[in-house]
Amino acid sequence: MLARWLLATGLLGLAVAANAALLLRAPTPTGPPTGEVTIDLAGLPLSASRALIAEPAQRAGGRLTRLDLQVDWVNYQPVPLGLGRKTGEPPPETLHIVLSNPGPKAPPADHLQQVHARFLSPETVQAKGGLVMRRFRAGTPYEDRELYIGAGALGGSGGRLFIALCPKANIQDVEPCIVRLREDGVEAEMRFPARALPEWRRMGTETLQLIRRMRGLEEG
Repeated sequence: MLARWLLATGLLGLAVAANAALLLRAPTPTGPPTGEVTIDLAGLPLSASRALIAEPAQRAGGRLTRLDLQVDWVNYQPVPLGLGRKTGEPPPETLHIVLSNPGPKAPPADHLQQVHARFLSPETVQAKGGLVMRRFRAGTPYEDRELYIGAGALGGSGGRLFIALCPKANIQDVEPCIVRLREDGVEAEMRFPARALPEWRRMGTETLQLIRRMRGLEEG
């Protein structure tokens, strides 16, 4: 009986010591994802940096119907993981980009004419960065939104419209602006805070260049 008690006590002591060692062990340092991954985006081949991919499950690559990316729109670099951020320090200025293969779907500019245009009020307002702002009529499905339109060269190609659907000023800190651009068969849905609108030309150009690099059409 005494032998059994001593054996049980010894095993308990070993278990406690093992748990203590696990608790005291220094945590394995984590860093940003590295390397490139190959993706089949509904038939469109892409090569993406894992550091840009927002969803961990997508970082393994393979066949996807959408690809979620995140960049800091100020410098267009991967968004830090947040490790080491000081208390009270503001989060990165995040631009979320959802890539998809739209197939034969109408281009974004056609969507403006087919859907949004019939709800717009007639007046136009000049906005920062050379954008034109259009409001929607009260009582329409988009009455809590505003439309910002920019025309000009994006990514080296002229005549492309930049069309941003944004929340009105009283909810701009809650919901993002949404822009859709298309390049080489890939549609990019950009989501960003309204305060980034003056940078529309740079953001649009950088996004199109990013798609071309991922499609292997432009050097990084």
